[in-house]
Amino acid sequence: MIENLYKLIDNKINLSKNEKFTAIIGKNPSKTARSPVLWNKAFENFNLDLKMISLDVKKENLKDLFNLLKNNKEFIGGSITIPYKSDLTTLLGGNISEEANKIGSINSLFRKDNDKLYGTNTDGEASLAAFKKKYGEVENKKIMILGCGGAGKAVSAFFSKEIKKGDLYLTSKNKNNKAYSEKLENTTWVDWDKKQEFLNNMDIIINCSSLGFDTQIHISPIQEEFYKHLKSSVIFYDIIYNPPKTKFLEFAENNNFKTLNGSEMNILQAAISFNYVVEKNIDEIKEAMIKNNKK
Repeated sequence: MIENLYKLIDNKINLSKNEKFTAIIGKNPSKTARSPVLWNKAFENFNLDLKMISLDVKKENLKDLFNLLKNNKEFIGGSITIPYKSDLTTLLGGNISEEANKIGSINSLFRKDNDKLYGTNTDGEASLAAFKKKYGEVENKKIMILGCGGAGKAVSAFFSKEIKKGDLYLTSKNKNNKAYSEKLENTTWVDWDKKQEFLNNMDIIINCSSLGFDTQIHISPIQEEFYKHLKSSVIFYDIIYNPPKTKFLEFAENNNFKTLNGSEMNILQAAISFNYVVEKNIDEIKEAMIKNNKK
């Protein structure tokens, strides 16, 4: 089975036969993901004979990889990253949490009920908790969320429940996501090309798009010229953590706005996901993950 795994991925891994493991699955997590470092630090802290590996997989090999992992009891769970959060939700069928079903996206895999593989989404919970930890409550704020992929859906689902009617604005290049916005409480859809018309009324602007990440590292979802027209109290929140300062946040800092990147959210969602796989106290997991590993 290990030999078949090697054939389906694009990166090199070190895994022995019959060795229990967790994994992060994505297009190229071996190059961008922090989860293996965080999870492996926690495994070490709790004296668990486990490790997390990265699995870089092409779209055409994703289904075969999923089936291989599903039937391999040595694989006990892990994380999903860009761009397969929605694809793996479909492959899991009904074995997903109620929240993940609403969002249509998972970022966490774990086993329960006689070792069946299940999925859930921890992005939304972590994003809201990270923001509130630094900047407090959002219930009376006007919020715009940029991007409605897997993470964007999760973030908007949680933030929409915290605010009053009509105060969350969701926008995406994909107009098909308008249907998703209509399922949420307190949410108004905005066409991507018209988002700048709403920016000057916002209190919080959250980037959940991939603009600023990986091959799009030099791109911001908002052009720098628009920052000059916004009220000074706006908070800019980017759920991207690598790089720690995207162009979106760099432009905000250049114009003296408050900012928050995705580092705290990333650690918190990882701790919550870890707890699904190996039941431990979430605060202790988080502490173990960041110990000697602060960025």
